[in-house]
Formats: sequence, structure tokens, C-alpha cells
Amino acid sequence: MIRCLLFFAILGFGWIVNNHAFTSVLPTPHNTRYYVSPKGEDKKGNGSYRKPFKTLAYAASKVPSNEGATIELSAGTFIETKPTLLPLGVSIMGAGQEKTILSSTGVSYPDGVAENKLWYDGSLVQLVSPHYSIAKDTGSMVIAPAEGNQEISGFTIDGNNKKLKAGVWVENRNNVTMHHVSFKNLDQRGAVFSPGEKRFYSYPKYYMRNIRVFDCSFINCGKDLPDETLGNLCIAQLDGAALYNITIKDNEGYGIKFIHDGYFINTSIHDCKIELNETDSKWGEDIAIELWNNGPGNKIYNIHCNTWLSIVNHEGMFAGPKETENMKVHDIRMIDQDGVSNKEAVEIGAPGVEVYSSYFENKGIGIAIWDMGRENIIIRNNIFHNSVIHDNWSGAPAVYIDNSRNWDFKNIRIYNNIFDQVQYGVRIKGNRIFDIQIKNNVFLSTTVADVASTGQRVSFGNNLKFKGNSNDWVLTGVEQVGTNIIQDPGFLQKGNRWASYYKPASNKVAVVDKGVDVQMPFKGEAPDIGRWEFEKY
Repeated sequence: MIRCLLFFAILGFGWIVNNHAFTSVLPTPHNTRYYVSPKGEDKKGNGSYRKPFKTLAYAASKVPSNEGATIELSAGTFIETKPTLLPLGVSIMGAGQEKTILSSTGVSYPDGVAENKLWYDGSLVQLVSPHYSIAKDTGSMVIAPAEGNQEISGFTIDGNNKKLKAGVWVENRNNVTMHHVSFKNLDQRGAVFSPGEKRFYSYPKYYMRNIRVFDCSFINCGKDLPDETLGNLCIAQLDGAALYNITIKDNEGYGIKFIHDGYFINTSIHDCKIELNETDSKWGEDIAIELWNNGPGNKIYNIHCNTWLSIVNHEGMFAGPKETENMKVHDIRMIDQDGVSNKEAVEIGAPGVEVYSSYFENKGIGIAIWDMGRENIIIRNNIFHNSVIHDNWSGAPAVYIDNSRNWDFKNIRIYNNIFDQVQYGVRIKGNRIFDIQIKNNVFLSTTVADVASTGQRVSFGNNLKFKGNSNDWVLTGVEQVGTNIIQDPGFLQKGNRWASYYKPASNKVAVVDKGVDVQMPFKGEAPDIGRWEFEKY
């Protein structure tokens, strides 16, 4: 009998703790909720539904780590003046992006810590675990990421006209998910996911894993600095991360950008809309997505944007890839808004990159391949369209290959693209450029040359030309010229240019079954020339 009473007493005690009946916050069972409301009180509250805390920062300081607790934010506007230091295993759930607002004009810094653009200090919500045995000392021992096992969702962070440094900063934690969070008017960055600072030109010892960011929006959270431009969403040293359904609008900063030297493997960025400033004093226009040091398994796809993508590796990093394993870029729709860009649509400065099934309109250069973009590059099944002929330092080509180094460029494939209204279809400059294949492409209205090359072993065959500055092909520096066609391609010329406009109108037109096998799927007797394979409509 005594044992039974003791058992039920313990059960009752557990129920009381779980429902926050005590004024002190004690370690509690898994899935406990702690409540925060603008109408609550920090010192007198206990985190229960009836006695909620008032600020997120205070609540986070009272919740035990690694017990699966969730801090639940009510609807309303929270005035936050201190950083939220979120323990491991603790999640945050708001009432919704339009209902729960975390408003801050800046948060306090630890004593003796100065502002640094690469440090988490000054950000509002900090999910930070130690990265080095001596804090912020990149020469000390590296510490593996901790297991975050936490989720943040359902609120907006308002920086009050850029008075708050950054919104959410996740440093050196695995297993963190952020979704349905909005960021507005932050000074330097909206959100950061990175293990922290590292030495340049060296592979990281650890990567953060199982990072998910989706259904988030960013408005004016980047920044121009004297030495660089910061992004709205900044990432680094990720393995297997997924970022998707993200919307970014900014009149100053970049969209999604690397921090801490980058480094990415098996990371995907997809289904995003990014609208940025097309005028920038540093690089001509702001960058929608900029990633440094890309290793195997990365993907960028289903992106709608108006400014360029930059894929760059340091010299020797992830070099010698097997085919195009480092980065697949596809289904991009990039349309320049004012139509006067001098920038490239995609910068390839990394090896092992494939760009395909994309649409680029009114960019000064279509795709620029240079520096570390020296081998195993495929550009296929894309549409490059300009409403007017562009003119710039490069000659405004659809594809520009430039080797200014002393290494070899090789195994670059340009297949099944549409080049519509450009000065040059393909322009190749520099020495030590070998093994370039240009096949199954359509050249429409080129005004200077279809291909101009200083490279070696450039192969050109099974391409089609229509209109332009000459009734014949204009080719310079092309060593191997196969059978090519000068004829109306017979496109449908209806619908959107990225969708149906360049599709073959019937199976009888000039582009159908006139291509050469380039080891890509095709229908019919032979591959078609151009972006699309013929299908019955």
C-alpha cells in the first residue's frame, strides 16, 4: 500500500512539473512546452501557460538542454534586447510568421567582445556550440559539431531598419531545422548556418549535417561592406543540407552566399525566388547564389531570379572530379529586369559542373568558364535569349571560356543549346585549352561570329544556324568542323520562350533527328538539335 501511494505521488509530481505549477523551472520530461507572451513576466513567470515568460531570451536561459523541450511563442510583438542563447535540444515555435514578431533594435554583446562580421555575437537567436578548444582561435583544436536536434519556426524577426546585426545564427550544430521564419531589415545577415571560422585554402575537418531550411523569406537583410557584400542567408561547411522554398528580396545585399570560406558536399538549394539589385559598384550586380569550394553531390535547381550565380573553388579544391559530380545546376529561369546587364548569368570557376535545362534572358554573358572551371564542364539544353544585342568587354557571348592561368582546360562540352541574338555564340580565349566539343546547338542571329577560338582541338558539328550576319558559318580557330546546317529550324514560336517557343513545330522540321549522339537521352532515330526533343502536342 505504501509503495502504491509513493508511486502515484511520483506520478503526480511529474504531472505538476510538466504543467509548470512551480515558480522555479526544473528539469522536465521530453516534449515539455514553455510559454512566452508579450503579456507575461520574466522574473515572476514560470513558463506555464498561465504564467508565461515575457521574452524569448529569458525563457531560453531557463529551459534545460537535451530534454526535447519547446519554447512556444504566442501571437504578438516581443521586444528583445538580449540575445537568445538556445540550448541543445530546445526548439522554438511561434504562432506564425504574420502573428509572432521578434522586434529588436540590437542586442547586448558579451563583455570584451567587439563587433565582427564573421562572429555570431550581436545576432538575436543563437544556436551556438564550441567550434575550437579556445574560442575563436582558428589555430586551436577543432571540435566536432554538437547534436542540436532542434527546430525553429513560426515567427518573424524585425531588425527595425537595420539596427540588429543578424537574426538566427546556427554555429557548429547538426540536426537543425528552420522553417516558416521571416527576416526583415537586418543589418548584416538574415540567417547563418556554419561551423564557424576556419583557415582559408584547407578542407574542413568536420561538416554540419542534417541542416534543413525551408519556407523562409528574407527582405533587405544583406549589406555592402568596403571589402565584400554580405548575403541574406549565409552558409558554410555543410554536408547533406537542403534549402528550399526560400524567397529573398534585397536592394543591397546578395541572396544565398557562402561564409567562412564555404565548402559544400551533397547540398541542395532549390525552388527559390530571388530578386536583387541589378546595379552594384563592386561586381556590376548583386549575386543571387554564390558558393565557394563545391565538392561532390551539390545541386541548385528550380530557381527564379534576375541576377547571376557564382560557383567557384579555390585552386586545387575538389579538383579532378569524376565527370560533373561537384555541381548540377538546372531549371534556372533568370530574366534581367532592365535588360542592360553586362554580367554573366552563371560563373563557373569550379571543375565538375553541369548546367542544363535553364533559361537565361538579357545577360551580358551567358555562361563564363574560367579559373578553376577548367575541366569536366557540361553546358547543355539551355536557352540564351537577348531581346537586343549586348555589347561589353567580352563580346557578349552566350558561352565564354577564358584560360588566364598556366593549367589545362579540357573536357568541356557544349550541347543542344539555343543561342538567340548574341554577338558570339561561343568565344574561347587563352592558351592550353583542349578538347572542346560544340554539338547540336542552334545559332540564331549571331552578329560577329558563331565560334571564335584560340583553343586547341575544338570540335564543331551537327549545329544549325539561321539568320545572323552571314549566310555562312563564321568560325575562327575551330580545328574540326563536321556537318552543320543553315536553315530555318522550324520552331513553334508560340508561348513563353522558356517553355514552348523553341520547341520543334513538327517532326518534319530541320532540327528533328539531325543531331549526333552525345550520350544524353533522345527520342527518334537520332537526337534533335536544340533545347527540346520533339514531342506530339
